[in-house]
Amino acid sequence: MSLDTDPPTPIQPLVALRALLALRRDPQDTRQVFILGEAIKGKSPFTLLNRFRRDPMGQERLRERRKLIDTLQRTDWLASLPEGTLGRTYHAFLAEENLSAQGLVEVSMASGMTMPDDGSDRHFIGRQLRDMHDLFHVLSGYGRDELGEVCVLAFSYPHQGTRSFALIATLGALHLSRRLKVSGVLGAVWQAWRQGRAASWLLVQPMESLLVQDLTRLRQQLNIARPTRYLAVLARLSAKGHAVARPPGV
Repeated sequence: MSLDTDPPTPIQPLVALRALLALRRDPQDTRQVFILGEAIKGKSPFTLLNRFRRDPMGQERLRERRKLIDTLQRTDWLASLPEGTLGRTYHAFLAEENLSAQGLVEVSMASGMTMPDDGSDRHFIGRQLRDMHDLFHVLSGYGRDELGEVCVLAFSYPHQGTRSFALIATLGALHLSRRLKVSGVLGAVWQAWRQGRAASWLLVQPMESLLVQDLTRLRQQLNIARPTRYLAVLARLSAKGHAVARPPGV
């Protein structure tokens, strides 16, 4: 059997509910994001697979089969890149947040959701989805604060079609609009989705090559707009005395 031909996984509402409740208790529990994604994915991986196979750049990525994680783990090389490049900004973002490219791999494995490497297209695409998460943060300009995490999921959804991203982004936006008690939260998440939808399809980009490019010019090239509404909310929170981290590359 191959992941490309396996039947879709039935949706598991109870598993999804437990993961959502766990995320409400701890929004930083990335393991629950993987569990929720598996519980409600249904046919969505096959929709993404077909889109990948139809896209000329997607076809090229499938032929190359390059492992992005191998490049992202070259920390000395990333640190040596010129200031302002995607790779250097990504490296600084991980260092500031005490993260690593391997960290997402370990969380995915700990959740029990890692797909076997059977050489299938679906395995390759799933691995790309996992390894690109923090690059989505840097490219979009959303930080790892609670609102930034919700916004980056909203931004990512048009690219990945991951149902859990849409669900978490929607529920997270409603929750944060009540909890943060500042205006503009819903507008920030809505803008994130719209800007993600307007951007070039990031999943098929040759990321290994893009790491050496200037981030500002790269955002223009990929039609990634500045997250103005998110930044405005951070400014309002800062004015109220909340500690606010600087978003990556913004």
